[in-house]
Amino acid sequence: MAGCLGASIAGLVESGSTGGLLGALATAGFTALAAAPVLGVGSAAVRGVVAAWQPGEVAAALVDADGAAPRLAAWVAVIWLAGAGLAFAMSQSVWMAFAYTAFKPLTMSFLEPMAAVAIALVVLALSRPCARGAAALARRFDVRWRRRGRATLLRPRAILVGACLATLAALAAVWWLAMKPRLGPVDTSLLHAPAAGLAAAGALHAAWPRLARARWPVGLATTGATAALIAIALGTAATAPSLALEIWGDHPLAGRTIEALFSLDGLRARISLAEFRPAARPGAPHPDIVLITIDTVRADHTPPYGGHADMPALRGLAARGTVFEWAFSPSNVTRRSIPSMITGIAPDRVRGSVVGWALRLDPRHVLVAERLRAGGYDTAGFMCCKGFWGSEFHTGFERGLAHLEIDAHGPALAGKARAWLEARERRPDRPPLFFWMHILEPHNWALASGEPRNDADRRTFYDRSLVASDQMVQTVLTAFAHRAPGAEPIVIVTADHGEALGDHGQPFHSTDLYNSQIHVPLVIAGPGIPAGRVAETVSLTDLVATVLDLAGFVPPPAGDGRSLADLATATRPGDPDAGAAFAAMIQDRSNPGGVTAIVQGRWKLVDNNDSFELYDTRKDPDEHDNVLAQHPAEAAQLRALLDARLAARAVSPFP
Repeated sequence: MAGCLGASIAGLVESGSTGGLLGALATAGFTALAAAPVLGVGSAAVRGVVAAWQPGEVAAALVDADGAAPRLAAWVAVIWLAGAGLAFAMSQSVWMAFAYTAFKPLTMSFLEPMAAVAIALVVLALSRPCARGAAALARRFDVRWRRRGRATLLRPRAILVGACLATLAALAAVWWLAMKPRLGPVDTSLLHAPAAGLAAAGALHAAWPRLARARWPVGLATTGATAALIAIALGTAATAPSLALEIWGDHPLAGRTIEALFSLDGLRARISLAEFRPAARPGAPHPDIVLITIDTVRADHTPPYGGHADMPALRGLAARGTVFEWAFSPSNVTRRSIPSMITGIAPDRVRGSVVGWALRLDPRHVLVAERLRAGGYDTAGFMCCKGFWGSEFHTGFERGLAHLEIDAHGPALAGKARAWLEARERRPDRPPLFFWMHILEPHNWALASGEPRNDADRRTFYDRSLVASDQMVQTVLTAFAHRAPGAEPIVIVTADHGEALGDHGQPFHSTDLYNSQIHVPLVIAGPGIPAGRVAETVSLTDLVATVLDLAGFVPPPAGDGRSLADLATATRPGDPDAGAAFAAMIQDRSNPGGVTAIVQGRWKLVDNNDSFELYDTRKDPDEHDNVLAQHPAEAAQLRALLDARLAARAVSPFP
């Protein structure tokens, strides 16, 4: 009964207001589902220990005939001080072992038990003589206190209450004076529900002897209420997977239960695509969309941006389509850029956890492929590699792709894509297509060509990987070569981030937010896309809204991106001094994080977390001249824009 009551109270404290009344009850049920057995077993264990120790008999043996208990006070004081001393000694031993071993797990696992046993034996050896000495002092103090006819202060109940108050005061002092200043801001809300559950269970135990005839009604009420909450939770998982995922994301205790008992991918798969269906623009066509993302491509090495790499396929698309001269990736590493590109959410607002080299997306995020599939599109993905799109890593990147093939070898992947597309082209009455291919080759340019001896080698080897990637693009596009003019797909070619190649002292990427790592190509070509160049600043977070708009749908209003379709179709002229792009380095795995950048028009501000840099990207695209001091007004404007962008990350990305 105590377990059920504590679990229900903990669940209600955990629930808040998620999803209205049903969400709150389901959250309480999921929490109770895990908490009830834990509190029940814990309660039984505590009662068993109490029954074995017979604390009443122990206390009676330590109480004098006159009701004073100096020996009890002494033992309570010794136990209290021994616990504090043991905690302090163990803490110091951990730091000493850390200093001498550099926190090597195997060595620490050997030294710490030895230290614990040694310290515990010392405490045990000193406990009895200390208790005897403390009892003598307590008795002498009590005798003096009672000389004037006053009652003893050393009654058992007063001793225990004093010990509890002293413990709480000591814990508060340690927390506020020693721990909190070192740890900084700590969210303690996770402890509220467990504390409430323990308090409720303890209160029922304490009140049990006094309940008498009310025991059965209380028992039926607590177990019945807990069973009802659990039934609501299980029913929610079965009938309302969207609400279950919302609870998983917003409530850590209930979320742990959901993740332990249910497959998150299974819950997500049960959500109807109808929930993601975008609104069609009246009379708008639904053309085929081909999206090709090439890993690790910096814009200035490609032909549309003055680069020398031999890329005829990309050059041809640029000649007949729109080139966005100043497109920026959301981050400088794939696991942060791709999620932003396929959700339309800024990189610092994308929720998920790192798994391997990828990011496991929060299942509540909706991907562009899911929206298009819900809108009637046939969807397919040809991807490198398993670490990002493979089912064993549960990243969620593959959601919405009805047909998925993964191959780490780029030419083989392109060949499979062309064969599948050619077979599909022979099918009559086929629905519109969303095709996405991700090419990895430039990411591994150093592995493919060997160790570069100098900067010239580095650029030559890198360009060689761009040439190979372009050949794969050409292989895919040949599947549409037979189509009549005006019936071709809309083709979008871009990259997830760039590569430093020695710029700013960095050989690769994921180290800074200079143009070498986030200025990427963006070329759009196809029916209704005239040849031209756009000088307005854009972000690849805009990709979702752009793809949906070009596909004939209204972009979702909840995203952080904007549609670039009007710029691509030349229905709106680009403004070189307009447009904005935000990029962020987010701390995880190999990425140190802490750096953000905002680009507006020609100006780019980089926040290094302890200093700012301002660049005129048109005059100084390589960012050698920090002009922060010369342009304070522009810097102030960008800082305000960046502050607003950073403040938005506290807002949930889920409607």
